[in-house]
Amino acid sequence: MGYAKGNKVISLAMESSGLLVAAKMSLVVGTILNCINQSECLFALDFEQLQVGKFLITYTVPFFVSLYTSTIFKLRHNTQ
Repeated sequence: MGYAKGNKVISLAMESSGLLVAAKMSLVVGTILNCINQSECLFALDFEQLQVGKFLITYTVPFFVSLYTSTIFKLRHNTQ
């Protein structure tokens, strides 16, 4: 990937519309996954047993997957 194309990828990824969609997707999907994966801790309000790293990654992964997907779509369809 050339320097110019790398800059285009970064600028497309940092557009506010893509970031907002990624944040919303992360909140929805991350919350559902955390409820599934750590339901015992969350529903019992037993935050001492909550695995914080796992909790945070469960929100981070959907954010980056959504951001990656929207960026690739924009690159392939030449929309900005």
